Amino acid sequence: MENYLKTVELRTGSAVLRPLIHDDAEEVLTFARSLPAHDLMFLRRDITDPEMVEHWLDEIDRGQALIVIAEIDGRMVGYGMLSLNDLDWSRHLAELRVLVHPDCRETGLGRTMIREVFRLAVDRGVEKVIARMTLDQTAARSLFHELGFRPEALHENEVKDRSGELHDVVRMAVDVKALLARRDSYGMGG
Repeated sequence: MENYLKTVELRTGSAVLRPLIHDDAEEVLTFARSLPAHDLMFLRRDITDPEMVEHWLDEIDRGQALIVIAEIDGRMVGYGMLSLNDLDWSRHLAELRVLVHPDCRETGLGRTMIREVFRLAVDRGVEKVIARMTLDQTAARSLFHELGFRPEALHENEVKDRSGELHDVVRMAVDVKALLARRDSYGMGG
């Protein structure tokens, strides 16, 4: 993934996609701290904390994560992450996460990031990709559904926001081989 660099066209211009590297720690902090609190509550790590960002970067070094960031005019506006599983019984599984700055939503960036990270999953031989989101994230749920993901589980009171309010989380998943076979049968490609 080290040579990965891509310019993608959005509804409002273009963005550059590239791998996250250690030199980006400050950029990640700036991005995370500019997000609404609700966007951060379902993340596994508090990426507004420098120590947690370092831990996140270490996951890349250990091969446990692939992270692509999106930049517009040199400013980080989103990321897509494939969190790989190193447990023997679930190595075939990876979790896909995407977060886009509110200023860049409805530009096509979220869809593009999901597709790019999904391609990375396919390239890595991942057999099943999952995504988690709160029930009120209707646009995200709709987008994942459109891309072939189906609801698999509802986790009641799974996350607690900073004010102590509990939220349900839906887990969506897609079987990679089945999805690619369906797309091929309709002549849609991957």
